Amino acid sequence: MHSEYGKLKEVWLGRAYSPDVVSDDFVKQILTETEEDLQALSNTLTGMGVEVKRPNYKVDDNFIAGRFPQLLHPRDQLQLINGKLYIGADYEEDIDRWTELLGGRLPHITLDNLNASSILRGDKCYIDANGISRDRALYIKNANPEIDFIYDPMSSRGFDNNKHTDGVFTIIKEGVIISTPQGRNLETIFPNWDILYLDHTDRDLRDLADSKKILWSPDQIPVEYRRWVGYSPETFFDINTLTVDSDNVLVTRYNQKVFEFLQKHKVAPHIIPLRHRYLWDGGLHSLTFDFERE
Repeated sequence: MHSEYGKLKEVWLGRAYSPDVVSDDFVKQILTETEEDLQALSNTLTGMGVEVKRPNYKVDDNFIAGRFPQLLHPRDQLQLINGKLYIGADYEEDIDRWTELLGGRLPHITLDNLNASSILRGDKCYIDANGISRDRALYIKNANPEIDFIYDPMSSRGFDNNKHTDGVFTIIKEGVIISTPQGRNLETIFPNWDILYLDHTDRDLRDLADSKKILWSPDQIPVEYRRWVGYSPETFFDINTLTVDSDNVLVTRYNQKVFEFLQKHKVAPHIIPLRHRYLWDGGLHSLTFDFERE
């Protein structure tokens, strides 16, 4: 099992629908700009020595307007533990797309109701009880007896993070965590780690009210595409980062508290803008899956 912060060697990067499958010009622009930002992220990772693999939808005419592009957020569906790839995709065709990237290199196990983003890997395997049922956690634990697991409600007291732990706290590198105010029991679970707690004034919400700048409300999108829109007001995008190695981390914007904290720990932040992160309700961690790290 590799951690969330070892040197990244291979990453799987998500993909939204092609703009060619929609007729609405506004939605075409969203999809075009989303792919431009994903390609910029891919180029940055490649330039840092990371191999990038991306899934493809089987055929564009399988596009369903009311269905969220399931290949966009691999982190929600995939988790690698002890040399086994766990896939929590809801649709058979999505499972096929991920196994194509896997190419038979490792065994894979398909589990329904697997919220993969509620599993974090560090010196131990941490499973957030708010996002994964006890039965699912026990299944994974029993299948990997040599791994040290912690099963704990690490996130969310009276706060809807949609059960995505990587929207509540992130492990930047060993000994270093950035968390929202909802991080729970973190000092107990990670003793002697330096934890930066952001508060609600640090959230990346400064322009949400200005619909001309940021898309975030279903009312801004044609009705047939409104199921694409996530609930971004609950999201701390400054938490949803991607560590490349112990010296470098990718972020979506400048945040003074975060940057000063990273500088304290000798970690360089690299800004990768995501223009439609509010609409898709996903940051850099959600858009990627770290298949191989040192």
